[in-house]
Amino acid sequence: MNTTPPIATHQHPVLDPCSLGRPVHLLGKFTALFRDDLAELLRTRLNRRYRASFQVGKVQLAQTPALPTQRWRVFDHGAGRVAFSMDRRLLLSILAYRYGAASVPEAEGEAQPETATEERLCGMLGKQFVATLAQRVALLPGADNSWSTEGGEPAEISLTPPVERTWLLRAELVEPGHGISGELLFALDETWMSRILRGVAPAAERTRPGKLPRQPLAARLPLVLIARLLEKELPLGTLLDARVGDVIPMQLGPTEVLIGNALLFRAAVAEHKGKLCLTSFEDVE
Repeated sequence: MNTTPPIATHQHPVLDPCSLGRPVHLLGKFTALFRDDLAELLRTRLNRRYRASFQVGKVQLAQTPALPTQRWRVFDHGAGRVAFSMDRRLLLSILAYRYGAASVPEAEGEAQPETATEERLCGMLGKQFVATLAQRVALLPGADNSWSTEGGEPAEISLTPPVERTWLLRAELVEPGHGISGELLFALDETWMSRILRGVAPAAERTRPGKLPRQPLAARLPLVLIARLLEKELPLGTLLDARVGDVIPMQLGPTEVLIGNALLFRAAVAEHKGKLCLTSFEDVE
């Protein structure tokens, strides 16, 4: 019996409607710059001081349906919040270098509860990494850098990070001396992402004027009226009986409405409560 093999189908990525029209394809420019910033921070704060050899691997920024289930710390930097987490084996490696240990007991360390020393070190490192991230965002072309200086040092707050549909910045770290690797994770809120996307956008898009608030039709439709004096004969008695505010009825002929020099239509001019109005429009063929 002959059987027909199933037709291979290609799985196309599902487009996120929230990212349509946003320069998400240019986020690689930001991650490359942030990777260099992390490498410089590790070189000056850890490698040179403790003779360590931490290196930065891949740095990726993408939207994720859910955050990994691990310990998160939330920091507020004035203009937005960011949740930070790092693999414990990286933290234990830094502790080993700080206290002169020869190796990192990774298997035992992961099983034991987190110590107060680890919590303090993780909080201190989190502030440094988040401050580096904020400085990079402020230095992006077209970004508003006032919030970076006014925000001061990131402050840790008691807040649960978002768990669904958030942007996750992953930075891989490698330490050949201890033979370990791990990740730094940054969960960014929409305020941070808006600043990053605005910073990586092309110059023409950054300078595009914002959308003005919608105004009434009367304000959005300027009209130019060309008026001339009219003559009307009145009986002397009617003229003597006239008071301030009285309206003298006038018989007006049709007028022409033009856009530029092009005749659009003809209309009759009528008076209504002391105002001149156009009515009885006739298209001009």
